[in-house]
Amino acid sequence: MKFSNKLSFTIFMSGMIALILLSFTIYKFSYNSIIKTQFMYTKSIAIEVSDNIDHLLEEKIKTALTLANTPVIKNELEMSNFFYTKLSGEKRKESINLLNEKWKSTKDPADGFILKFTDNKVSRFLKDQQAVLKSEYGEIFLTNKFGALVASTTKLSTFAHGHKYWWLGSYDNGKGAVFFDDRGYDDSVDGYVLGLIVPVRKGAEIIGILKCNLNILGSISQLISGAEDKLIGKFKLTRSGGMIVFEEGFEPLSTRIHDSIPKRLKNKNEETFILNDSGEKYLVGLSEIELTKGEKGYGFGGTFQSIDHKKGNTGESWYVVGYREMSTALSPAIESTKWITLIGFAIIAVLVAVSYLFGQKIAKPLEKLNKATNIIGKGDFKHRINIRRNDEIGSLAHSFNNMANKLQENTTTVEVLENEIRHRKETEKALQRSEEKYRTILSSIEDGYYEMDVAGNLTFSNDSLCEIFGYSKSELMERNYRQYTDEENAKKLYQIFNKVYKTGKPDKGFDWEIVTKDNAARHIETSVSLRKDLEGKPIGFQGIVRNITEKKFLQAQLQQAQKMESIGTLAGGIAHNFNNLLMGILGNASLMLMDIDSEHPHSKYLNNIKDQVHSGSKLTSQLIGFAREGSYEVKPVNLNRLVKETSDTFGMAKKDVTVHQELSEKLYGIKADQGQIEQVLLNLFVNAADAMPGGGDLFLKTINVTDKDITGKLYKVKPGKYALLTVRDTGTGMDKETRERIFEPFFTTKGLASGTGLGMASAYGIIKGHGGYIDFDSDKGKGTTFSIYLPATEKEIKMENVLPDELVKGKGIILLVDDEEMVLDAGGQMLEYLGYEVLTAKDGKKAIELYKENRDRIDMVLLDMVMPVTGGGESFDRMKEMNPEVKVLLSSGYSIDGEAKEIIKRGCNGFIQKPFTMEKLSNQIKSILDMGNE
Repeated sequence: MKFSNKLSFTIFMSGMIALILLSFTIYKFSYNSIIKTQFMYTKSIAIEVSDNIDHLLEEKIKTALTLANTPVIKNELEMSNFFYTKLSGEKRKESINLLNEKWKSTKDPADGFILKFTDNKVSRFLKDQQAVLKSEYGEIFLTNKFGALVASTTKLSTFAHGHKYWWLGSYDNGKGAVFFDDRGYDDSVDGYVLGLIVPVRKGAEIIGILKCNLNILGSISQLISGAEDKLIGKFKLTRSGGMIVFEEGFEPLSTRIHDSIPKRLKNKNEETFILNDSGEKYLVGLSEIELTKGEKGYGFGGTFQSIDHKKGNTGESWYVVGYREMSTALSPAIESTKWITLIGFAIIAVLVAVSYLFGQKIAKPLEKLNKATNIIGKGDFKHRINIRRNDEIGSLAHSFNNMANKLQENTTTVEVLENEIRHRKETEKALQRSEEKYRTILSSIEDGYYEMDVAGNLTFSNDSLCEIFGYSKSELMERNYRQYTDEENAKKLYQIFNKVYKTGKPDKGFDWEIVTKDNAARHIETSVSLRKDLEGKPIGFQGIVRNITEKKFLQAQLQQAQKMESIGTLAGGIAHNFNNLLMGILGNASLMLMDIDSEHPHSKYLNNIKDQVHSGSKLTSQLIGFAREGSYEVKPVNLNRLVKETSDTFGMAKKDVTVHQELSEKLYGIKADQGQIEQVLLNLFVNAADAMPGGGDLFLKTINVTDKDITGKLYKVKPGKYALLTVRDTGTGMDKETRERIFEPFFTTKGLASGTGLGMASAYGIIKGHGGYIDFDSDKGKGTTFSIYLPATEKEIKMENVLPDELVKGKGIILLVDDEEMVLDAGGQMLEYLGYEVLTAKDGKKAIELYKENRDRIDMVLLDMVMPVTGGGESFDRMKEMNPEVKVLLSSGYSIDGEAKEIIKRGCNGFIQKPFTMEKLSNQIKSILDMGNE
């Protein structure tokens, strides 16, 4: 076959193979890219729609709760409840049954009996709400707390009382619950409705139930239609059981989704997948509507069934499900592949034609070259080629003629050989100078340098490497890297060296642990690159070794400090919320104790509740202490006396522990809360005794130090004098895991039955809160030593007696502000018992509005510090702008430190920490109200 034909055929076959591979690759890439993009887009649209529906349902709940708390509804419910309360249980039941029978038997909506409930003050109010909200509501019911009908917007139902599944579900045995009832069709709006049932409360008591049939089909239709506009396809609203709640063009609750989807709905909150349905493939994206899961505190559907609600939801959640045909999604990939194939064929045809013409052009000169080669091969070195062209063929002919000239000369001069020898010697000298310079640099750098053969045996090292490993240079040579580390690190190194050997690419740095000559563990960072000979054949490895032991230690210390800071923030938040809860319990218990004498049979139990609350408060104080947010009474304290008294008492209780005291006679005084420091000492002593179950020695020592004596610490010590207390035991010591977690809240080695895990956590927080530092040193089997540094003071140390608070009553108007319902209720009753008139606000915004309206009447504000949206600090500043003389008592589950202290500096009159007793509250209020009146 001629060269031109071979060239054309080769180009044609190569082009075809390349075209097929290119088309397949582009199609697969486009397919995967489009599928991935459509997966994400379909899923995001489903999530967006589900979030919008979730928001819609939450807004409906807020509207219903607002409606349920209007005065006209509450007043009417109280009147209805009062009437039924006067009846005996039997009479009440009989009255409700008669009411129900008459409601069912009376067919005329204009009958006076029906109008009594559908045309009273409350029903007219509810109808007004229907008109304002423009057909968003269907039928609305209101029952009292016994289930008797109070008002209805129309007579569509067959029952006049609430003893049905929705009433039972919302009343919930007096606890109350907000829930949705997937109800169905409502004749009053001629459309699909969703039942929303909310309890009506007065304080903590349920006084009635409000049921609203929400006409939300139109709203859901807009949300889903909007989603279909964004993405070509169909969207459906469905239950997790498979029944379709809404699909455009179909009756609600009349169709089901594909049988394979409900299984996914039970296991996934959101997902995208490909569905095979009757030979067609679909992209399906689903997202659960969060509110319908019940995780936001609202029920959805219910377990009760009624004869007129056969399609009850029975606890299923809702999902938004989006469909899109795969053929539609993949059409861009198929179209682009077609065009690429057509263009490829056109390019191949052009290349075949060009290659044929090109082959013809170069074939003839190549024949001349072939003939000339045969002649030269036979020994005729005088033969030359006569080809004159300015291309590669012409260049090849010229080179061929030159080769013939060289062969014709057939000699090599002595001068040429001498020049070659001289050049080689100069090159060798330059190489020696370069190597000497290279060795000098390696001996002067701080990092280690190594060379090894392919088996891992060291063949060269600098002095720094010897220092890092602890061996002399002669000891290092010919030793294998496996001899400097453990089996696990040796496997890791083998994998890295093997990878560098195979790929030829260097590894810029990896960490591993070595064992030095004196058996010390050391962390190093090593780089590896391949060594090759002049022919490019691998002969070994080389690299740099850096000692990072200290860096690793500092990183671990920094991570521990950051972890303790994060845990401290969490502990403070938990204590704040717990103190709010305790405040409600303590307030209610105190109020009940005020109404009964000490001989009352419940007096003992109520006092027990108060004692338990105080115990709980001590627990939260430990958490707040750990978070460095404790409320400290800082005074000058004699640390020696405190250590001696506490240890003497401890020693009498623990006879098997011998306490040794070495207390400095001229020890600095400290500024501290004596009770808090006592707690730290007891925690340390108890832990030491637990570490010595068979008895042992406890060594206590105090000395004076300065910040210059506190060295080798990760934290930066503040300049000044410190009193140092060391507590050393001869116990079992701590393992690595215990050392890493010793200061974490709720971590204990004693088991849940023996310890809370707050002892060392609170000790850490207390010392930090006093501006001091706490360190420890411990190893398994070698005992433990704690070192506590506390800032010194030169102030005189005095003893003070604190008298208990007494109950003080007063007069005036107090604005009580708190976002916790329980605290608001209990606190309001406590203030009323103390003789004050009370205005209440559940958030800062409402408090500012109330103060603006009543600032001339309000004598004092009891203000919660931590509230959502508008906090205590902002509320105080706004009130201060309105009245610079406003009197404010700040309260919080947190301590006076931090934000509270800043608010006090801005002019707030006082602070009281939750939970507080009625006595302490009365004294604080009296003190603030007396300001400026003396």
